[in-house]
Amino acid sequence: MVATVLIREKNGAGETATDKTSSTIRFKNADDATVDLVNPMVVPGAGTDFSFIKYVRVKLDVAPSQKIENVVAYTDGAKAWSAGVSLSWKTTTTYATPAAETSIASYTSAFTYTSGSPLTLGAGPYSATGDVGNYLMMTLTVDSTCVPGVLASETFTVGYDEI
Repeated sequence: MVATVLIREKNGAGETATDKTSSTIRFKNADDATVDLVNPMVVPGAGTDFSFIKYVRVKLDVAPSQKIENVVAYTDGAKAWSAGVSLSWKTTTTYATPAAETSIASYTSAFTYTSGSPLTLGAGPYSATGDVGNYLMMTLTVDSTCVPGVLASETFTVGYDEI
């Protein structure tokens, strides 16, 4: 059987999961998965506005006949946003209640990860249903040089090998 793989955003102290497969993740100043214009990121007069951390994890909803492995995440490498806006990624093995990030020193720009050089979320193999691999932690930053307004959409891809 072909695996059914979901991409889920995790929120709250209870790690509430929301399916974001082929859907939108909205960066904001709140810990929720709702795609709306409430709690927006703002262009600060000075310094940087950090979004709440977005934790994303892959879930095997229907197990594969054999296994999946080499779970990765990547972008097209081309940031469509103005200067002053950054999307940063890193992985972690543990979940914590999301809060506004305070530094991106331990993160890497999401746009450095491409199909040719993706971010590894887990080597596997994975054959049972449930969450697999590491969490993808994402944060958006807006600094005082950013042009105000709603940003264009960006796409990231989660890939894996299925055997």
